[in-house]
Amino acid sequence: MSKGLSVPASGGDPSLIDLRTTALLRIASVIETAATLDELLMLGLAEFSQLFAIPFSGVLFVSEDGTTARMVNLHPPRVSLPMPITLVETPSLLQVVTERRVVQIGDLHDEQFGAHASETTRRLIQLLDREHISSLLMIPLVAQDRVIGIMIFATVDHPRHFSESEVALARLMAGQLAAAITSFRITEQAQRRTAELATLNEIAAAVTSSLNARDVYHLVMEKLNEYFQVDAGSLLMLDPETDELVFVMTLEAGEEKLFGVRVPQGQGIVGLVAQSQRYELVHDVQNDPRVYVKVSESVNYEVHTILCVPIIVKNRTIGVIELLNKRDGIFTEEDAGRLMRMAATIGVAIDNARLFQEVTTVRDRFEAILNSTNDGILMADMHGAVVTANPMAAQIFACRKELLIGRQIDDLLAELSARALSVSSPSWLNDDDSADQVVELELSSPQARFIRHYTLPVREANGSEIGRLALFQDISKERELAQLREDYTGMLIHDLRAPLTAIMNGIMMVKRGLGGPISDQQQELLSIAHQGSQTMLEMVNTLLDISKMEQGHMALEVEPISPYALIDETLDRLIVSARDQRVQLEQQLSVSLPLLEADREKLVRVLQNLLDNAIKFSPTGAAVTLGAVHLRVVEGVTGAVDGLPLQLPALPAGDWLAFWVRDQGPGIPPQYHERIFEKFGQVRGRKVRGTGLGLTFCKLAIESHGGRIWLQSAEGKGSIFALALPLSQEQRTASPY
Repeated sequence: MSKGLSVPASGGDPSLIDLRTTALLRIASVIETAATLDELLMLGLAEFSQLFAIPFSGVLFVSEDGTTARMVNLHPPRVSLPMPITLVETPSLLQVVTERRVVQIGDLHDEQFGAHASETTRRLIQLLDREHISSLLMIPLVAQDRVIGIMIFATVDHPRHFSESEVALARLMAGQLAAAITSFRITEQAQRRTAELATLNEIAAAVTSSLNARDVYHLVMEKLNEYFQVDAGSLLMLDPETDELVFVMTLEAGEEKLFGVRVPQGQGIVGLVAQSQRYELVHDVQNDPRVYVKVSESVNYEVHTILCVPIIVKNRTIGVIELLNKRDGIFTEEDAGRLMRMAATIGVAIDNARLFQEVTTVRDRFEAILNSTNDGILMADMHGAVVTANPMAAQIFACRKELLIGRQIDDLLAELSARALSVSSPSWLNDDDSADQVVELELSSPQARFIRHYTLPVREANGSEIGRLALFQDISKERELAQLREDYTGMLIHDLRAPLTAIMNGIMMVKRGLGGPISDQQQELLSIAHQGSQTMLEMVNTLLDISKMEQGHMALEVEPISPYALIDETLDRLIVSARDQRVQLEQQLSVSLPLLEADREKLVRVLQNLLDNAIKFSPTGAAVTLGAVHLRVVEGVTGAVDGLPLQLPALPAGDWLAFWVRDQGPGIPPQYHERIFEKFGQVRGRKVRGTGLGLTFCKLAIESHGGRIWLQSAEGKGSIFALALPLSQEQRTASPY
């Protein structure tokens, strides 16, 4: 049976005192002679075995947390040592550690372990049986007020009971040995820490001295394999896009393997470590279901033990380090702690090297783009000083790009404008509320060219502005092509008007019978031909008018006009079309609308275009409303108007006349609200097709009157096209539109 033995008080027997003195001297000699901890344990066990005449002895070290015990030395020596033992599953060993008492088992064969014995205890008994162990004496190794290990004495084949004096002597010697073990541990820990720091310094030096990632990975694993004395080691980095771990370096006997092999997310020990951010020790790979064996099998490498730790930088896992098959035993918690510390430093070094390489690559690419683009580029900081310039910008400013660096960007732009023959800000490229306007300049030196210039804010990822970017596009070819296009279009349109007029006059003369009598069917066909020619002539006139308005050459024949007369004339032109489409035309006019100073023909065409579109896109039986109202705006605030079906934009102070055309059609998506006013701009998916010029003419004609046109529509809810015109010519001249 197991029983605790207490150490007896010192007696006066001279032989016992001499024995203790001799034993202490012998253990002191061992402590003085040993150069390493392993040598201390080996010599110490040899002395114990000789002193107590025991054939078998050993030392177990208890883990820092007191949960496991690991055999570190045996006498006689063994090539392989048992696996770590879980103390809670071995009551006798647990009693030694928790109670700091000597435990003796006189005869293992008489000890009744029973069916309730743990799996660890049964495996331990089987191991003792293979060694023919009969008796055990287990003595705690106590140092600095904690149990650091257990010393075991064992007899083979024959049971033995150790006397109290033997136990007392063994405890006395064990105390001296425990103190020496602690001293050696402290020394070895300091040496390991020194070696650890030296290894990290070498790795850091390699990382900072090389931009080749593969060379860095190779050196990292070479140093770790050497430091931990392992057969092989791997470095895996996390792919942020797939969350897979990728082998970037595996070293086995100095040979690189497995480069580029991927481990699926969460698979194997490496996947578990990456997700949990905790190290893992595997002492029996063959029986651990967590191990991902496909990788080792692919290179025909047999794995016995594994130490795997995460590489964590700023609380995120960037990779893992995996060490395989420690040469001098098994991986320990102490090994795991050291590798965790080293992985933290290695991770920062690798991450910094990777970030530096990314920055260098991006910088080189950015510089290559700057140098190859045909646009001039200047970038200024928050203080307006130029920090980047490309060769094209230097060419535009007629100086070396080095001379542009540090100059104020506003001064450079002012100098460029002063050199220009002409400076303009195209309205079609600029928003009224934009602080940075697009500017076009005509330069004569160092060569004749047209430059389009605009500035953009430079922002960080969080949206804060850190500078300005000035772009200079050479639009000389664009201007030349645009002029050729305008000249060709103008010539073509002018040349079309004459033959179209001749065709229409010829058709009219035939209709009147100047060529002889015609039948009713011929009369109808001639009417269709005349109507088609009229439509084509209107298209030609619209193109001519748009071209003139864009160039600012359209003259307006301004006269006082009654809004009621405008609406009546518009309705008269489209009443037949509405009847054919079975669409009802309605009016919503305010009483006593004032006279309007405008070009009658242009406004009739505008209202006609808007009303014609509304009829085309209205369903059968629907109603189209044409309305008008007098608006009085005081300091940007429009007075309330009862029954007004539209939202009014901000208008300058003064008197305005607003017209609108409301339909019950399919509506227009928001993304097309601006595009439909552009030349040839149309809404995709509409069954009724046109030239895409009508609304462009409307916009230019209204803006030439100092007015504004806009759209209010939602898909599936119909549309309202509205326009606002200043009443007087003086107000039109002052209008910003």
